[in-house]
Amino acid sequence: MHGGMSQPGAGQDQDDGVAPERAAPSVTLRLSKVTKRFSGVVALKNVSFESLAGEVHALVGENGAGKSTLMGVAAGDVVPDAGAVEINGAMVEVFSSANSTQRGLALVHQHPALLPDLTVAENLILAMPSAVRSQIRGRAAWVRERLSQWDAEFSPNARIKSLSMSEQHLVELIKATSFNPRVLVLDEPTEHMDRDGIELLFRRIRATTAAGCTVIYISHRIHEVKAIADRVTVLRDGEIRGTFNVTDLDVQQIVNLVVGRTLQSAFPPKAAMIDAEAEPVLAVDRLSGAGFNAVTLHARRGEIIGLAGIEGNGQREFLRALAGLVPSSGQVRVNGETRNVSSPAESRRAALVYVPRERHREALMLSLSVGKNIGLIALARNAIFGVIDRRRELAEINNQVAALSIKTPRLETQIQNLSGGNQQKVVIARCLMDQPAVLLADEPSQGVDAGARFEIYTILRAAASGGRGVVIASADAMELEGLCDRVLIFSRGSVIAELSGAEVVERNITEAALTATALRTRGAAARRASPLMSFLQGDYAPSLVLLVAILALGAFASFISPYYLTSRNFSNMLTLLTATTFVSLGQLVILLVGAIDLSVGPLTGLVVVVASFLVNDGVSVPSIVGGFLLSLLVAAAVGCTNWFLTRRARITPVIATLTTYMGLQGVSLLLRPVPDGLFNSDVAAVIESHIGFVPVAFLACVALAALLEYGLRRSRWGLTLRAVGSGEANARRVGVNVGLTYFGAFLLCSLLTYLGGVMLMAQIGVGDPTAGVNYTLASITAVVLGGASLFGGRGSFVGALLGATLIQQIINVTTFVRLSPAWQYWLLGILTLVAAILYSRLGVQRRTTSGS
Repeated sequence: MHGGMSQPGAGQDQDDGVAPERAAPSVTLRLSKVTKRFSGVVALKNVSFESLAGEVHALVGENGAGKSTLMGVAAGDVVPDAGAVEINGAMVEVFSSANSTQRGLALVHQHPALLPDLTVAENLILAMPSAVRSQIRGRAAWVRERLSQWDAEFSPNARIKSLSMSEQHLVELIKATSFNPRVLVLDEPTEHMDRDGIELLFRRIRATTAAGCTVIYISHRIHEVKAIADRVTVLRDGEIRGTFNVTDLDVQQIVNLVVGRTLQSAFPPKAAMIDAEAEPVLAVDRLSGAGFNAVTLHARRGEIIGLAGIEGNGQREFLRALAGLVPSSGQVRVNGETRNVSSPAESRRAALVYVPRERHREALMLSLSVGKNIGLIALARNAIFGVIDRRRELAEINNQVAALSIKTPRLETQIQNLSGGNQQKVVIARCLMDQPAVLLADEPSQGVDAGARFEIYTILRAAASGGRGVVIASADAMELEGLCDRVLIFSRGSVIAELSGAEVVERNITEAALTATALRTRGAAARRASPLMSFLQGDYAPSLVLLVAILALGAFASFISPYYLTSRNFSNMLTLLTATTFVSLGQLVILLVGAIDLSVGPLTGLVVVVASFLVNDGVSVPSIVGGFLLSLLVAAAVGCTNWFLTRRARITPVIATLTTYMGLQGVSLLLRPVPDGLFNSDVAAVIESHIGFVPVAFLACVALAALLEYGLRRSRWGLTLRAVGSGEANARRVGVNVGLTYFGAFLLCSLLTYLGGVMLMAQIGVGDPTAGVNYTLASITAVVLGGASLFGGRGSFVGALLGATLIQQIINVTTFVRLSPAWQYWLLGILTLVAAILYSRLGVQRRTTSGS
């Protein structure tokens, strides 16, 4: 059933004075008879949907109803099994995110499709269609203008992973609206917003639709749908149940359509009576920490206490402090006993168990089954001498599944295949299995549908009725009214009001929060890292550390031996350094995309071996040229092979390149069982030519590293390289050709390794099949010392150059001070370990600063 809705359109002036007829609004998005199955489960069944220019069209339904899948088809993220998609009058022939974006459709994902290792500015630029990107003049000014339109307080140069989740969602919104799409799809856009953020969003939506854009608004918050939408389409069990004018339905009617039944009440009954004289199950006295100060709270058995306030006023930090996730000072008593909450483990021992706001990031192991996710917390209790008693464990898990009505085909089903509501119930089930005295819940109903929300409310009320204390933080005043017996209002990190009994109503909660924080600025900005900390968390801090270490070792060696500061020593050191640097630059290219190449060492040796047959004294120039070209083709073939094994054969890069490692080493030994084949001395002299005491090859190496570094930061090639390593799926969503990026990375790695082989060829002067083996370990060590992440997305070619330099410096210095060669390995191992610890701690500091 479709409700009618007229939209103003452009008309033509009439000479006879008759009022012109308004043109019908155009259809901007049409999906026709779309069907999609996942592993035999029908997610969408013959669904047809259309939206009109200038309207806000809400799409509602329970978790698992098919809303996100349907819009994923429209956005090109999901390829349908059947059906057609039309965007702005053009049929979609090839389903891809880039294709839908080029046609004018933007999708704001419920879980931000951002690249965490890239900056805000880089994420915005990378996501723009090529036509928009080519028109941008002055990228910094363009980015700042986009951020100011949304009152964003974070820096364009802030790395995404340093932002809070609400700020990341704001970046996702800015990214989607920055190229003025004709169709804007918002999937649960307000889940992480405070009231001010929602009001700003609604203003932007109205301005966007006034300009003719269509906004498709996916939300579980029916009151928001009533406030912003013109029409609403209801999806249930993968089928359209109707499209209606929003003005024709009230909130309860929409809820009934969504769940397919009438909900008698949105909330379970509150506790009839709570013994105010009984000892509190939780007593907090003047607890202070980052973001909150001197908070006192008493929770009694059977009571649900709510924490409210404008976002950023300390209520969430207080809850996380009780869970041991935020450092705090003060006194916490559980059942009358003073307890330590300095860590999550200590809080659990105190019987304080936490349900986090972000279930995907902090609660669920998405690759594990439902049963394992529930049972993890009780492993120790269900083990006898370290061996799990499966019968007892399964009994406990099945009891929780039944008690919480978790809908899952079986316990072995992967948790990621469940709906959001059932995932949240799994998190709560695991927490209840820990037998807490107090359940701490941050936004317990976030991202779940109306039916699941009522079930979660019932679970929380049952937990309280069973003798536990329950403390929840929520941005939804209506939720707090319906669920809580008392509500504490936070402002500027302190509790400024307490509502109880009949006072706990939405108006009082909202009024208390707004009145107390009228002059309050957003708290996120106060948590920004200092400029020094921002630098230390950046890509160039490791380079500075390496430079200091290189100079310190040099000063030590010059003090020990007068021969260190000689041109001959520096000339030899820089010559040896060049081969390591070329191979390290190639290794970094691969690490940036999140892979690794263990075959670079044997490939360096194979280049030497192949050239040793043709680049000899007394041979013709064509033979010499042929030798270099043949070894270059061999290197390129190895790069293509590694790409094929990892991307086409789907073998993990470690295994694929380890296989290549052994194969290449075997070929080298087959061709040259023993070192043989002297190289052309004239060619070697050219390769090792000098300007003063500095090798020309080293100057070329430094220039290449600088060029690659510039491209990494300033070119689309560098952005796509880091984007793929930062998050392959999200990189694909913003239009990056992931397959081509991987191919280019493996090929470039092999070509840079080839240059290292050429340098090695001139240094050793003979075809030695084992000469290059050590370069695998050396290259990985160099890039790790230079600050590259083994998980991809982060690194610096300058850092790789300095990492290789430090390795060569250690070899040189240990020789001058007459230390055993073993010290070379020990020093490198110690430095690598120190670097790993340092970079890891800075990463922890970054996450703490972001509040995530």
